[in-house]
Amino acid sequence: MRLEVVFANIISYVLHPIFLPTYAIAFLLWSNPYYFMPIQSSNAFTLFANVVLNSVLLPLMILTGFKRLDLIKDLELSERKQRALPFLVIIAFLMWTYLVVVRLPFSELISDVVLGAFISMMCAYFINVLYVKVSLHTIGMGNFLAIVLVASAVSLYGLAEIFMITIILAGLVGTSRLILKAHYPYEVYLGYMVGFVAQVVAFML
Repeated sequence: MRLEVVFANIISYVLHPIFLPTYAIAFLLWSNPYYFMPIQSSNAFTLFANVVLNSVLLPLMILTGFKRLDLIKDLELSERKQRALPFLVIIAFLMWTYLVVVRLPFSELISDVVLGAFISMMCAYFINVLYVKVSLHTIGMGNFLAIVLVASAVSLYGLAEIFMITIILAGLVGTSRLILKAHYPYEVYLGYMVGFVAQVVAFML
């Protein structure tokens, strides 16, 4: 296997969109533990437990079941026609995650991260049904770019370098999806736009 393919696979797994809401929430707590809450606190543990369980573990368990039943080809959801049902499952879990997180004693920005993921998946579902196989990976990175920009307004630290690193990572994710031939370029670019706009809308609601 070529080195660039190995690298692309690593990037795709580490920055898989299913993990990005958890990463984003951890980033926000780190950016200003006084405004949000210390990441080591019991409330933060409750937050992460709910987010990981409802937006990562349970969806993965159901998708694994779908694969064993031959409802989907793989967990990457590489076949456009097989994406509709898994997308609906993920949308349902993200909605439930939002309803749980919004009741926890945190800034609204925290629940807006999950809301942004929910809106993004709703958009991805309709785009997938009506148009093309939009890249979920670049949707997730579009979300994260918007989150870093908003975090800069409340962060204790200067986030210019973090923002530049996020742009580089977003580029690596898109490049990885192209190297793996998982998407056409326009599906990758569309993903960035959908994710960024959806997250901005979530912050504005």
